[in-house]
Amino acid sequence: MRSRNRIIGALAMLPLVGLFGLTGYNGAMAAPLEEMAAATGTAEDHLAAARLYQNEALELGAEAAKFETAVSKIGRYEDTKGFKRAALTAAAQEKRVDAKEMQELYAAHMRQANALHGKVQSQ
Repeated sequence: MRSRNRIIGALAMLPLVGLFGLTGYNGAMAAPLEEMAAATGTAEDHLAAARLYQNEALELGAEAAKFETAVSKIGRYEDTKGFKRAALTAAAQEKRVDAKEMQELYAAHMRQANALHGKVQSQ
C-alpha cells in the first residue's frame, strides 16, 4: 500500500518537474548569434541580433506574466501545501531573469550597431 502511495505521489509531481524543464533558457540560441556578429561585425548584423534578442525578451516576459497569472488564480484550498504555487513562482522568476538577460544583450548589440553605424557614416 505504501509503495502505491509513493508511486501516485511521484506521478503527481511529474507535471511540476516537467514545468521546470520547459522553463529554462540554455543559451543555445545566443552562442551562434554572438559568434556571427563578432565574426562579421557589421551594423546590420548587430541590428538583426538586437531585434532577435528584443523579441525573445518580450516573449519571455509574456511567458512570465502567464505563470504569474496562474499563481494568482490558485485558490486558497486548491494548493494547501504550496507546491504548485512555488513551482509556478519559480518558473515565472526564471523567465524574468532570462528576459532581463535578453534585454541586456539587446542593449549591447544596439550600442555596437550604433557605434559601427556612426563609423560608417563618418567615413
